[in-house]
Amino acid sequence: MTFSFRPFVITSRTIRYALYGAGLVSLLMGVSYAQDSIAGPQPSDAVGPPAEQCRILPAWLLDLPERSVDDDNASEFEIRTFADRTEINRNRFATMQGNVQLIQGSQVLRTDRAQLDQLTGQLSATGGLIYTDGYIAVRASEILADSFDQAVEIIDSEYVLIPTGAIGRAGKIDIQADTGSREVTLHQGTFTTCPGERPAWQIRAQQITVNENESWGTAHHAQFRIFDVPVLYIPRFSFPVTDERKSGFLYPTIRSSSRNGLEIEIPYYLNLAPNYDMTLSPRLMSERGVMGVVEGRYLTERHEGSTYVEYLDSDSSASGNHSRSLWRVEHATDISDRWSSYIDIAQVSDIAYINDFGAPFANRADPNLYRRAQFDYRSNQTRAQIQIEDFQMLGPYRAPYRTLPRVSVQHEEGISSNLTALVHSELSHFRNPINNADYATRMHLEPSLRYRVVRPAWDWTADLHYLVTHYEQSTENPAEGSKTRALPQFRWHGQVHLERQYSKREGFQTVTPQIQYLYVPFRDQSQIGIYDTILMQDDYHSLFRPRRFTGLDRIADAHQVTIGATTSFFDAQAEELMRFSLGQIIYLDESRTQLFDETSRITASNSEVAAELDFRLGSRWFASSAIQYDTDLSLVRKSRAAIEYRKDDGNLIQLNHRRVRGLVGTSEEVEQAGIIGTWALADDWRLASHWYHDLRSNRAMDAAIGVQYDRCCWSIRVSAYRRVDRNYEFVQPGEPLPPAEFDTGISLQFMLTGLGGSGPGMLDMLQQSIFGYRRPFYLNN
Repeated sequence: MTFSFRPFVITSRTIRYALYGAGLVSLLMGVSYAQDSIAGPQPSDAVGPPAEQCRILPAWLLDLPERSVDDDNASEFEIRTFADRTEINRNRFATMQGNVQLIQGSQVLRTDRAQLDQLTGQLSATGGLIYTDGYIAVRASEILADSFDQAVEIIDSEYVLIPTGAIGRAGKIDIQADTGSREVTLHQGTFTTCPGERPAWQIRAQQITVNENESWGTAHHAQFRIFDVPVLYIPRFSFPVTDERKSGFLYPTIRSSSRNGLEIEIPYYLNLAPNYDMTLSPRLMSERGVMGVVEGRYLTERHEGSTYVEYLDSDSSASGNHSRSLWRVEHATDISDRWSSYIDIAQVSDIAYINDFGAPFANRADPNLYRRAQFDYRSNQTRAQIQIEDFQMLGPYRAPYRTLPRVSVQHEEGISSNLTALVHSELSHFRNPINNADYATRMHLEPSLRYRVVRPAWDWTADLHYLVTHYEQSTENPAEGSKTRALPQFRWHGQVHLERQYSKREGFQTVTPQIQYLYVPFRDQSQIGIYDTILMQDDYHSLFRPRRFTGLDRIADAHQVTIGATTSFFDAQAEELMRFSLGQIIYLDESRTQLFDETSRITASNSEVAAELDFRLGSRWFASSAIQYDTDLSLVRKSRAAIEYRKDDGNLIQLNHRRVRGLVGTSEEVEQAGIIGTWALADDWRLASHWYHDLRSNRAMDAAIGVQYDRCCWSIRVSAYRRVDRNYEFVQPGEPLPPAEFDTGISLQFMLTGLGGSGPGMLDMLQQSIFGYRRPFYLNN
C-alpha cells in the first residue's frame, strides 16, 4: 500500500487513519500472491507467510508431550492411554485422572481428566488440556472427540496452526480428518500471523475454515482489524496461509503529484491457470482521467512472454483531450533444439508519455524504445540470425535507421588443431523512419583464417580477414549509388602468463603482459552512408579490439601496436584481492577514417593511457577505478571511481565519481559525484538514499532518501525525492534543450505482511534512480 502526498504537515491523526485504511480494498475478495512459475515480473505486493524470526509461538506449546517410537509403530485406530489412575466400568467405559495422556496416530491429548467409550470411540476431556495432531495445537477447557470418525470438537480454546505459525482464539473448533486431510473450522474465532496481544492485523469471524492441503482459508461474516480497530466488514472472503497464487485484489496505490494530481490504482490479479495469469489495474488521475492497465503473462514448455497495455481515452490536462497509450509485447520461443525466436516490441503514443506516467520496463532517462524481432539458429559450427530492429525516439534526437531485416550467417571449420577457417556473411536493408525514399541495402562477406597456439606459459593468435562490402544506396542519400569496399585486415596478438608466490607462500601474484599488432589499409569510405555505425566506448579492453567503430559502415584504417599488462594478487584460497591493468596504443601511421567529422580521426602518435584498478581492501571494503590520460596534453580525458563498504546485501554504502572531457563531437565536459546506500539503523529501522550531483552546474540531478520501520507484520516508510523532469515534447531535433526542471515529492507507504502484501525492499529503491545501483568490483571471488 502506497500513499504519496505533496509536501504538507502530517499530523498523528492523519497517519493513524492512513494506516487503518491501508488494507480496505485489498480485502474485498482476498489479496493474492504470485510465484516465479510465470514469466515476467511478479506483482510488487506479493509476499509469503511471516519470517521465521517473527513466529513467536505461545509458551504452552513447550508442554506438548513427545511421541515415542512405539507410538509411530502403533495402528492408526489404536488408542494408547497413560494416567495416574484409571477406572474401567463394564469393560467399556474408562475414566482416567492425573497426568492423562492419550495417543492415536498423530493425535496427542494431555489433560487432567478424560473419559473414553472404547466401543464407540467417543472421548471427552475437561479442565485444562492440550491437544495436537501435528497440524494444529490447541489449549482448551473442554474437548469432545470421535476416534473412529477422526472428528474433534474443542470448546473455548486458543490455537496455533503449526506449519504457518497462525494463532488465534475460538469459542469452538471443529476438526475433521476422515477425508484424508485435516479441515479446521473456527467458530467465533480470530486468525492472525502476528504475535502479541494487540496484533498489527487480525481477522474476527463467525466462522473461519482452513484445510491443511489448501493454501487459502475462508472467513464468513468477518471483521478485518488493524491494531485491534475494526476497519472493514466482509460477508465472505478468502485469505492466504501460504505463498500460493490466487485471484484477488492486490494492495491499492494512492499517490499525489503536481503533474497528475491525486492518483488511485487498484490492481486485481487473475490466476487464470497454473501457467498464465492477468492483472487488471484501473488508474484514476484527478488531473488526467481514468487509465486502464492490463498485463497478461504465460509460460509453457517452449514459450514464455507477456503483454502489457496502458490506455487513457482522454487526457483532460492536454489540449484537445486526445487519447494516450502504451503497449509492449515480449515473447520467447524455443522452436527446436537449434531454432529459437524472440520478440520485444513497445510503443508509446507520444514522446512525453514515459516522463508523465512512467513505465515498468523503461527509465525516464532513456532516449528511445528499442524494438526487435529475431530468429536464431545454433549448431556446433554454424550460427545464423534473422533480425528486425527499430527505435521510437523519446526526445529531440536523430532517429536511427530501421533494419528491415538483417540476415547473418557465421560458419566455423577446424582445419587442424591450430588452424581454423571462418566465414561471416550478412545482408541488411536499412530505411530512414522519417524519409521512406532514403534507404540502402548492404551485402557483406568476410572470410578469415585464424591460427592459434596455446601453451601453459604463453599463447598467441594470428587473424587474417578479407572484408568485402557492397552498398546499394538510394539517390536521397548524400552518398548515393552503388559502392563496393574491399580491404584486408591482419591482427597478431600474444600474451605471456607469469606467476610468483609472495607473502611467505600464503598467496600468489600473476602478471600477464600482452602485445598486439594490427594492420588495416585505408579506403575512402566517404561515399558510404552511416546506417548502424557509432564510435565504440574506449577503455583498457578496447585497446585490443580490431575495430574502433561498431557496424560495418566504417572500417577504420590502422597501423598500430598495442602494449598492455594486467597483474592480479590472490590469497591462499585463490580469491582475487586486486587487479591492475595498464595499456596504450602506439600509432605507426595516422588513421584517416572519420565517422561524422574530423573529431573521430586519429592524428596523434599514441593513444591515451588507459588504466583500471579493482581492489578488495578487506572482507567488506571494495574499490574500483578507471582512467584515460592524454600524455600529449597532460590531462585526464575520462575517469571513474567508486569505493563501497558492503556489510551484506542489505547494508552498504558507496561513493562514486565520474568525469568525461570532450564528448564525441563536442567540447562539453561532464563531472558528477554520487553517494548511495542502505543501512539498518537498528533492529527495526532502515535507511536508504541515493544522491547524484552535477559538479559543473552545481545542482543535484537525482536524489532520494527513505526511512523504513519494520515489524513482523507491518512496515511503514517515509521517503522524499528530487529528480530531473525530462519533457521534450515541444523541442524539435537540432534545437537546444530547455533548462532542466525538477520534480519533487514526499511519499508515505504502509505495508502489511503475512496477509499477502508488502512493498519493495529498500535496496530496490536504489535501482529506481536515473543511474541505478551498480557494484563497483568484478574480481574473481
